[in-house]
Amino acid sequence: AILCLSMSICVFPFLFEEPLWNKWLAAYSTAASFRYSHYYVVLISESSTLLVGLGFVMKSSGDINWNGYRTIHPSNIEIPRSLGSVVTSWNLPMHHFLKNYVFKPSRLHVGRFGAVLITYIASAMLHGLNFQLAAVLLSIGIYAYIESVLRYKLSKHLNACIMDRSCSSSCQHKYKETVPWVAVINFFFTLLVMFHLAYLGVMFGGSEDDAIMEEGYSMMHTLKK
Repeated sequence: AILCLSMSICVFPFLFEEPLWNKWLAAYSTAASFRYSHYYVVLISESSTLLVGLGFVMKSSGDINWNGYRTIHPSNIEIPRSLGSVVTSWNLPMHHFLKNYVFKPSRLHVGRFGAVLITYIASAMLHGLNFQLAAVLLSIGIYAYIESVLRYKLSKHLNACIMDRSCSSSCQHKYKETVPWVAVINFFFTLLVMFHLAYLGVMFGGSEDDAIMEEGYSMMHTLKK
């Protein structure tokens, strides 16, 4: 947790400063700083839970698993397979809640794409009806949906394990993830997701004072970004 805090406030704000590098690296630095501050908060909460003796699961063998209250998977966010993996790994309890109580019921009435939009609108409302965050969340939702559909069709056409989620060991695809050209395609999508995260970081960048940043940027400011 302390390492994440140091990365957020000390390393990333100065690692890719815009005068020294181009604006895309500066945007990636801004987004990375935001992510690592989130990791810090989540890891502190998980540590506090463990310190009071909660969060363990007793296995049938008698062993104790202390990951019962796992809230985040940072590795799936920093080295993402897809935007979908970023979304699901960002906040595991909230992901399960939105999936079971918003996405699944909505999909029965409005289809998958409509359910995706409703789910991200619900997520934006839970974040406080801030246009800046709502724009980022809806952008992620649309990008993730397009990527999921595209990779599903590619996986069927090429008969390869290139879907947005890792295939199980018993999948019927002819070409597995260990095949070099399949690994290259998956790596390309990983780089594309990292680019999207940098692009979304542009909406958080700027030289405005702290008061404006705390309240959230206006619609016109976000659209200009």
